[in-house]
Parts: sequence; structure tokens; C-alpha cells
Amino acid sequence: MERIVVKITADHLAAAERLVPHNGIARTKVSAVDTLGGIVGELVFAEWLTGDWRNHEVGSNKGRADLMGLVEVKTSVYPYSERLNLVIREDYGAKFKPVYVQLIVDIPDRANKIITAGLPIIICGFATHAEAVSRPPRALPMGQGRETPFKVFATPITRLRPMAEFRGFLNGLMAERGR
Repeated sequence: MERIVVKITADHLAAAERLVPHNGIARTKVSAVDTLGGIVGELVFAEWLTGDWRNHEVGSNKGRADLMGLVEVKTSVYPYSERLNLVIREDYGAKFKPVYVQLIVDIPDRANKIITAGLPIIICGFATHAEAVSRPPRALPMGQGRETPFKVFATPITRLRPMAEFRGFLNGLMAERGR
């Protein structure tokens, strides 16, 4: 499986920390670090895609996908493992139909979720909306016998499309939609 590894910079982290107070969504927050991780993921992905992390749309994209109204950046904060999934909440998957890109903030300790400059963030791959919601939704285990309180569509990251195909796919999608 192709892995694109990017190091989180002090600039990424400082910008994300400034944006956190304006971007929390209470219904989807599972831990205190989720919003920070999500914003860092959007900055890192904007940098990978455009060459500059400042080309993000954090805070100006309410009610639509994270980037260009087409791309939803999904970031998980866990030690990297090929057993992880691209996870889409069932209610979100029914509303929007973006292209999903999965990033993993590769923290060293699952029990101590702290994001620092220098940590690797892995761009795992992407899936179309149809691919991401192709399996029946289910609750996911959260450890200690608990499950998520909502159902999700879960796609193993090993089944995502490689990022080497992403730019061509996005260009085709933009042409199709007249952008």
C-alpha cells in the first residue's frame, strides 16, 4: 500500500490551534484532540495538493466539503495501522457526496493523544462517495467493550485508491462539473 508521509510542522500546528475555537462540531467530537487533528489534516492535505498549506478552506466551508466543495478530508488520530478504516458517519454519508481522502496522524500512544510538530501524518488514499458507502453501516468498537453511539460506513484503508491517481481523478471530476 502506498503511503505518503508528511511531517506536521510548527506552522501547521500553530495555524490549526488558532482555528480550533471556530471549528468544533459538538455532535461529531469523540475526543478533545479530534478537532485539532481534523484541521491539521486539512492543512497538510492542502499543502500536498496545492504546494501551500495556506490554501485551505477551514472555516469558510461550512455546509460543504472541505476543499473546493468536492473533497472531504477525513483525519484520524491513532498509531498508524493498516487495520484502520476510512469512517463516514451514516447521517453524513446520506447528505453529501464528496470524494473522501483519509489521513492518519501517527501518534505514538493511542491512550495519550497529543499532536506535536514533527509527528508524521500519513495520506493513505481516497474513495469516491459510492465506494465509501458501499458497505452496510455499523457501529464500530471503541475499546473496553464500547461501541460508537452512531453507525458508520467503514472502508479499510488498504482498499482505498492510491493517491498517485488522485490529481487526475480530481481534474476529471472538476471538468465534469464545469469547474
